[in-house]
Amino acid sequence: MNIALETELAKLPIDALKETIRTYIRPLAEPLPDKRLERGVEDMILGILGGETPVVTAMARQNNKSEGESWATAKRIYRFLDNRRVPTSQLYEGLYQAGCQAVAREKPAYLVTAIDPVNFEKPYAYSSEGVSTVHKATPPDLAGHARLARGYPAITATIVNTQVPVSSYANWFSYQLDFRSQNFEIEQALVTTCRLYPGYRVRFVGDSGLDDQKIFAQVGRLGQAFVLRVSHTERIVEVYNERLDRWEREVLQDLIESVLYVATFQVLYTHAGRTRLDQVQLGWFAIRLPEQGEQPLWVIVVENPHFDQPVVLITNVPVDSLACAQQVYQDWRLRGRIEHGYRFDQEQGLDVEDMRVHTLERMRRLFAMVLLAAQLVFVIAVHWPPQAVLWLRQLGGKLGLSSDRDGPYWLLQGISAVIVTAMTLSFVFLHPFPFGENTYG
Repeated sequence: MNIALETELAKLPIDALKETIRTYIRPLAEPLPDKRLERGVEDMILGILGGETPVVTAMARQNNKSEGESWATAKRIYRFLDNRRVPTSQLYEGLYQAGCQAVAREKPAYLVTAIDPVNFEKPYAYSSEGVSTVHKATPPDLAGHARLARGYPAITATIVNTQVPVSSYANWFSYQLDFRSQNFEIEQALVTTCRLYPGYRVRFVGDSGLDDQKIFAQVGRLGQAFVLRVSHTERIVEVYNERLDRWEREVLQDLIESVLYVATFQVLYTHAGRTRLDQVQLGWFAIRLPEQGEQPLWVIVVENPHFDQPVVLITNVPVDSLACAQQVYQDWRLRGRIEHGYRFDQEQGLDVEDMRVHTLERMRRLFAMVLLAAQLVFVIAVHWPPQAVLWLRQLGGKLGLSSDRDGPYWLLQGISAVIVTAMTLSFVFLHPFPFGENTYG
């Protein structure tokens, strides 16, 4: 019976999928104190990809029935989540090291790393450990405004200028138990990224929530660069007056309104599956912050007629030419990839908000596994042969129309279909459907 089963499964890329998982998770699995734990990690990744969920029972359902029933796999997963011999920090370090291998394979000139806090909603969590009150803007309330909800805050740092976006820092925490400050979490993301990639120049990018002089100083101490969107336009800055040969204090908003645009060029915007080509204007000027001495900073202003407000960026990258200013702006635009990653982890992708474990440590471990599974989808998309990836997307529901979007969702559904089919075939071989008992009377 096993020979017949292997013959049927040979028609599916399940072995190639398992080999890709084993290779990618090796930095996480090899330091584990027991070889059986490595199998548990593989089962978890297969379960998350097959069930498209972090729910343990749904993950266990995706195992090969020739290796045991679902309850044994679920028990193995729960034991792994509670294993005291494996610190949670070791799992995250394995996640980071797997990302280091992916980056080493692509060898970019420098790393653009997006840092972004996010809140995961758990609307029905009343007694879970450390459940907090979080601020959620998406989805909004009935009036279209942000709202307060139960959930858990998290933060990730993601390298976004590689084909496979990888995590260089991640943490799932609670305001009620172990929260120190958001600045502390951001500093940990900065320090950890620099520790993992000592041979690279790192350019940290972020949205307006990171417009903080403490963050400017933290990145400066690490000798790296940042590009952040400005939110505090009311701050007082120093600008150089060439005519009088001196630095003068001005309100940043006044300088933004009077900036001289030196170039006009076209930028491609993609949103909700639609693409448009906008003509934008760009200008920049140098400033200093009175509280930070003589450290030079540059402000880049990008005016788009379709937006109500210009995009204002602050950076410590020396902007001495139009090409440099455009490169800084394009690097900052890569920050949107972390938003797409959150959406893939959170909504119709891996549904990380559907965790049903009750302790904070279990949630943290599952969060690391979900991030690892999400990275594996991109690894398959980039490093598998194009025809194999197309086959998986067609299996996942790709229609073959010009309007199809070849994102990670079709690919995930194709991977899930392969895993579910392998599980179903193994179950049918071992437990044929009881047709003889399907009678009435």
